[in-house]
Amino acid sequence: MTTSTPSTSTVVAQQQAPTRWADANSTTFTGRVFNAELVEGRYGEFVAMDVITRPVQDDDQSQVVVHFNSSALVNFFKAGGIPTGRVVTVTGNMTGVQATYTDKDGLIVPLKRARVLLGETICQWGPKPSKK
Repeated sequence: MTTSTPSTSTVVAQQQAPTRWADANSTTFTGRVFNAELVEGRYGEFVAMDVITRPVQDDDQSQVVVHFNSSALVNFFKAGGIPTGRVVTVTGNMTGVQATYTDKDGLIVPLKRARVLLGETICQWGPKPSKK
């Protein structure tokens, strides 16, 4: 009596060679909410948010905009918890950096402020701005 097992083909994923540096790309920025808006996307609502910060202390000319999207902040946004100017510390994985954009005519134009793109973010909220 012979038994046979079904033949299966397996795909072996190639493994990347180990590197001498960390690949986490995790970074933390503390700044103020520059812009936050509710957006309807393919998978439902999410908050697209920009935080403005100065990466170099005592240098008013160097400002960076940190941009990320989060579906976890929808209810907090609707309740008025994310006003412009609120202090926030954002930690996330850096997914990209932008310094230019292409306009309607196809010309490459520098951004006023560099933009850091984050994914998988966590926010720690500070005080709301005072009402004047």
